Amino acid sequence: MKTLLAILKLLPVVLDAVRAVEAAIPLPGQGTKKLDLILEVLKSAYDASSDLAKEFSWQKLVSIVVPMIARIVDLHNELGLFTKSPEPAKP
Repeated sequence: MKTLLAILKLLPVVLDAVRAVEAAIPLPGQGTKKLDLILEVLKSAYDASSDLAKEFSWQKLVSIVVPMIARIVDLHNELGLFTKSPEPAKP
């Protein structure tokens, strides 16, 4: 139960991180770079937090948040919350 609560506490943080990165980098086709940025920010927070390190190893945390991020992005795309800029016309 303690682990579940820790994961649920991560959800708003991850959700805010995904939204912030999408707002800062609204470019289509850059999902991998955006994911890397989110993971780098989370790694910095992880390294600074002894509480989080007590709950999860870094690899375990990544295995939890990556699918969470994927589902958040999928849902935002399905609902049209992430607007995609039009592709530039090809000559």
